[in-house]
Amino acid sequence: MRLWRYCVAGFLYDWLAFVFGTVVPIRAEEFGASATQLAILQAAQAIVYVLVCLVMGRLSDRISRSWLARAGSLGAILACLLLSRTGTFPGLLLVTPVMGFAAGVYWPGAQGAIGAEAEPARLERALGIFNVTWSVGKSLGFAMAGWLIASQGRVHTLWIAAAAAIPIILFYPRDLRLHASVLREGGHPDRTVFRSMGYVANFVAFGVGATLQIQLFKYLDDRGLGNLWNRKTFFGVLLGTIFAAQTAAFVVLQRGRRWTYRRSLLYSAQFLVVVVLLAITAARSDALLLALAPLVGIGLGFICASSIYYSLHGPSDHGKYAGLHEAVLGAGTLLVPFAGGWLADRGGDLRIPYWLAGGAMLAAILIEEMLYRRRSTS
Repeated sequence: MRLWRYCVAGFLYDWLAFVFGTVVPIRAEEFGASATQLAILQAAQAIVYVLVCLVMGRLSDRISRSWLARAGSLGAILACLLLSRTGTFPGLLLVTPVMGFAAGVYWPGAQGAIGAEAEPARLERALGIFNVTWSVGKSLGFAMAGWLIASQGRVHTLWIAAAAAIPIILFYPRDLRLHASVLREGGHPDRTVFRSMGYVANFVAFGVGATLQIQLFKYLDDRGLGNLWNRKTFFGVLLGTIFAAQTAAFVVLQRGRRWTYRRSLLYSAQFLVVVVLLAITAARSDALLLALAPLVGIGLGFICASSIYYSLHGPSDHGKYAGLHEAVLGAGTLLVPFAGGWLADRGGDLRIPYWLAGGAMLAAILIEEMLYRRRSTS
């Protein structure tokens, strides 16, 4: 029962966070934001998220994770309400870090609780179920946001998103006192190097996701794409399809552990993302974009699941490593789209962020192989 309450909370939190995250670039486009300005918006949120995750990850092993979750939920409500009143681009720059702070308070403790409370033999399944539920929330947040904005208006959409945090505040599980018998064995001998490899891969993977989230609406508008429906609706459905496929990957992966500690599978997932990013820049139809979306989602899902698993598959310090996992992905959402947006404005080509993200993923594969070989020879 506790696991399902964590899962429902994760679903609601990511749903509201990515409704918020869909409103931001649409609102910025209404203000005439450039690709660099869109990247700065992402960076403003990501910088705060990274710093807060590093602090809260360590704190969540020592203080109440339940109260951290409630504090993070209150912060998300505040961010949604502030965004509903924002009428200028500088206002967006002030509001997005509020959501970064709130999410940084919430997520390290939430993930650390799963790692600390799950029985050793059931960790894969517990993480899998948890990953599926928050990913469903993320997918539906994207998919529903465009429709909600078109039908209910921006302000009412953000009020609805804020209301989703109320059940988290009321029903989040109280802290569980763990006995020594719960602590698991040290784990796989390659756990440390695979944790580092997972961080490198996930750094770029979340940079890819952030690039799609923050830059794609402007790209669709520039290329005259997204006309299958209302462009805002198409944008939300396209992102929702990507992360629905990520969810499907989590569903498959939670059924066993045969995929773990196999770097060839990790590299294959990363290479799939590279191929799809290149294909997106060559796409000339809405149908092709919708067909490509599940492929990038599958690749991102495998990479994300790997990083979370290697972070929590250990005997202790679950909040610390969950915080590092979240900080690394937060750094990816800062640097990759920021560099891509800046170069797109300098080069005058909105395809550049996707080319850069693909190149970064190839570089990540090389770095991961170097880490593995250095471990093997040391």
